Amino acid sequence: MPSKLKPTQLGFLVAAIAYCVGVFFLDISTPSTYNESLLLVLAFALIYPVRRTWATILIFACTIIAAIMTAFFEPGADSDAGTWVNIWILIVAECGIAFMTWRVTTVENALYQLSTTDPLTGAYNRRHFMVLMDRERKISERYGTGLSLLLLDIDHFKKINDTYGHPTGDEAIKAIAETCHRQVRSTDTFCRYGGEEFVVALPNTDEAGAAIAAEYLRKAVSKIELIADGNRTVQFTVSIGVASFVRKSTIEQLIECADQALYAAKLGGRNQVQIGRYDSIDSALSTKKAEA
Repeated sequence: MPSKLKPTQLGFLVAAIAYCVGVFFLDISTPSTYNESLLLVLAFALIYPVRRTWATILIFACTIIAAIMTAFFEPGADSDAGTWVNIWILIVAECGIAFMTWRVTTVENALYQLSTTDPLTGAYNRRHFMVLMDRERKISERYGTGLSLLLLDIDHFKKINDTYGHPTGDEAIKAIAETCHRQVRSTDTFCRYGGEEFVVALPNTDEAGAAIAAEYLRKAVSKIELIADGNRTVQFTVSIGVASFVRKSTIEQLIECADQALYAAKLGGRNQVQIGRYDSIDSALSTKKAEA
C-alpha cells in the first residue's frame, strides 16, 4: 500500500467517517427499539478500497462506540429491556463482519504473494516482472529517462548441484537473491527470471551506470561463501549481460539484447560483465566486455 493517500482514497475515507457520524446521531435520536447501528456496515464498503486493515479497525471502533451510545444515550434506554439485546446483536454482528474482513484480507494478501513472487527467494516472479516492466517501458518512452537491464546467471550451476546436492544449489540461489536485494536500489526491480537466472531492472540508469551496477553485483556474489556437508566451503560466480532500452523497442527486445550479452559473457570465460547494444530496433545486436 502507498504511504500517502491518493485524492480518491482520501475522499472514500472522509465519506466513511461522515457516514458513521450520521449513523451515530440517527441512533441516539431514535428509540432503542430500532438498531440503526447495523447500518454502519455500509461504511466498510467505502473504507475497504483505501486500507483493508483500516476496515477491520473501523468495525471494532464503531462497535464499541455504538454499544456505549445505545446503552447510555438512546431515548428510553434505561426502561427498555430490549436495549441490551440490541447491544449484543450489534456486537456479535459487527465483530463477525470484522472477522470476515480480516480473513478476506489475509487470504487476498497470501494470494497476491503467491501470484507475484518466487517462493524460494521472495523476489518477483517472471510474470509479475513483465507487468512491471511494461509500466517502466512506458515511462522511459514518454519522458526519455534511461532504463537498463541486468541479466544474471550462476556459472556452472549444474556442477554445484551435482557436486554438493540440490539443497546447496537452492542455498546458492537464495544467497544471490539476498545479495541482490542488499545491492539494488529501492526503485529497482529484482526478479528470479527462471532457474538460476535473475534479472534486475534499473530505471533512470544509462548503459555506463548499469555496467557499474553489474560489476558491483558480480564482485559481491564472488564473495559469497556457503557451507556444504558441514565443513566444505562453496563459492561461485555469475556472468551478467547488460542492455539499455532504445526508444520504440519492446521489453522482449531489451531482454533478448541482455540475453545475448549474457551468452557472450559465458563464451568469454564467465565471471564477467558484457554489454549488449543495438543502435535501432532493426539493427543486429552487438556486445562488448565491460571494463572492470
